[in-house]
Amino acid sequence: MNDFYLSGGKADLAVISSPPHFHVPQSILALHHGTNVLCEKPIGALISDAESLIQARNKSGKFVMIGYQWSYSEGIQLLKKDILNGRFGKPLRMKSLCLWPRDFAYFARNNWAYRKKDPEGNIVMDNIFQNAVSHFIHNTFYLFGDTMESSAEAVEIEAHISKAYPVETYDTGAFRAFTKAGTELLFYGSHVPEKRVDPCFRIEFEKGFVELEPRSNQIVAKISGKRDFSYPSPDSGHQFRKLFIAINNVNKPDNIICPPEAAISQTKFANAIEKLCGDAPKIRDEQIVKTTERLFVKGLDDLFLSGYRDFKLVNW
Repeated sequence: MNDFYLSGGKADLAVISSPPHFHVPQSILALHHGTNVLCEKPIGALISDAESLIQARNKSGKFVMIGYQWSYSEGIQLLKKDILNGRFGKPLRMKSLCLWPRDFAYFARNNWAYRKKDPEGNIVMDNIFQNAVSHFIHNTFYLFGDTMESSAEAVEIEAHISKAYPVETYDTGAFRAFTKAGTELLFYGSHVPEKRVDPCFRIEFEKGFVELEPRSNQIVAKISGKRDFSYPSPDSGHQFRKLFIAINNVNKPDNIICPPEAAISQTKFANAIEKLCGDAPKIRDEQIVKTTERLFVKGLDDLFLSGYRDFKLVNW
């Protein structure tokens, strides 16, 4: 990027899809040269990273969008508008789950995956909450933000993390938290289940609920005394919808869906988990099954699914 700009290069939009510890410095470099930014998630490892990016954006007069995929989907946008408009009444609680097995190759694909620092000493803090399932954790914050461009923050966090793979951070975690408005949030995620369960969630409101079941093509909505309706699944739209929106924003920046101010809640949450939980304990060897391709933990699926069903935070 330095070579590009120093040679006189100019760009309307930079898409930053590099390793996470390069997100902020590369985004700031682009902003310094008058380039708008679509940056992949997460912003970075530290709250100070996000704050630096916000300051650089404000100084540049350009826009920054963070690529939490679900936030850009038609279904989530419509659902959030209805939540803000009070269609369902006050949100009471939300539960989410994602069980995505990952193999040995996934953790060995580069020199920073699931490490606290890269070989050069840059802080990475890559883990399941900041990586694969971060889209769905961010979604729990984003849906309850006070505006379409903001997210709620998690407070009163209770969490459990662990690891089956020999990584520095963690491949499995669960938490319960609350928003400042009192909405309860429950989340389960793991890379070492025996079977895959795609992202799902349920939100309970004063007047009804909305629910996305795994691999469903719609978010089902029910309000007491009214006909059921639905929203499109967050995965039903084009994979690069966020890119199309960013390109359109270059000439008319009126649809900045996920600015750093909306994404920083995820960063604050990840930092809170580090302080709260410290180093993740290793799951006992007798619980781990090793195949030629991956690891899985016996009984983890049933335990997490039962906790999700009963809306309870369980330990393992």
